[in-house]
Amino acid sequence: MDAKDRMLELPYALYDSQDLLVQDIVLKGSGGVKKGGIALLGGIQINTGPDTTDYFHPLRFDYMNNKGEVVEDLLSKITK
Repeated sequence: MDAKDRMLELPYALYDSQDLLVQDIVLKGSGGVKKGGIALLGGIQINTGPDTTDYFHPLRFDYMNNKGEVVEDLLSKITK
């Protein structure tokens, strides 16, 4: 309610709540990964009109081990 621009803040608030749910799913399911790990990409999808390109604003890109621990933060490699 205190946000300067609530329409700008809303997708970030929704992302934060969904990210918590995804993290819980990854932690519970990551033990089933025997080799390698998990790549987790998350962000905000911005849908536009039919004649305009949609956008994806990445906020997370992590490589995780089979314990759900972040091994490497890859976000900087795609947002340079």
